[in-house]
Amino acid sequence: MSFVNKHLARILEHQHKRSVRGLFLKMEEMNNNCTQLRKRLDPYIDFTQYQHAIDYVNQFVSHTTILHLKFITNTQNLEVVVLHALLLDYILETENKTSFEYENKLLQGYLQEIYTLNDHAKTLFTNHREKMLSYIEQHAE
Repeated sequence: MSFVNKHLARILEHQHKRSVRGLFLKMEEMNNNCTQLRKRLDPYIDFTQYQHAIDYVNQFVSHTTILHLKFITNTQNLEVVVLHALLLDYILETENKTSFEYENKLLQGYLQEIYTLNDHAKTLFTNHREKMLSYIEQHAE
């Protein structure tokens, strides 16, 4: 292999590593944004009435809960980001829309950013939404 080919391969590898690292950092940023939004809602919402939705989401969070998100394996995980946004979307959808209009606009912006992270993010959101609603229905009885 010539020097040029080795050099080109090394450059491409570095670009790929930067790209992947950037993707994980973006996921972490989106999780942090969702956490800040949830903390903004904390004083106004009784999260105990959403316990079934929280329980569903917590099934996919490792070693902690969605309300106390820690560990890089969670904060930089696409599924956790999608589920975090899904939980907030469900809560805001259930609450009085006019009371949280600004927060809902923020969340819709976050969702659009999340959908651009990966080709499957929107499908993941839709699938988990259906499963979460089914889970809530089963456990509400």
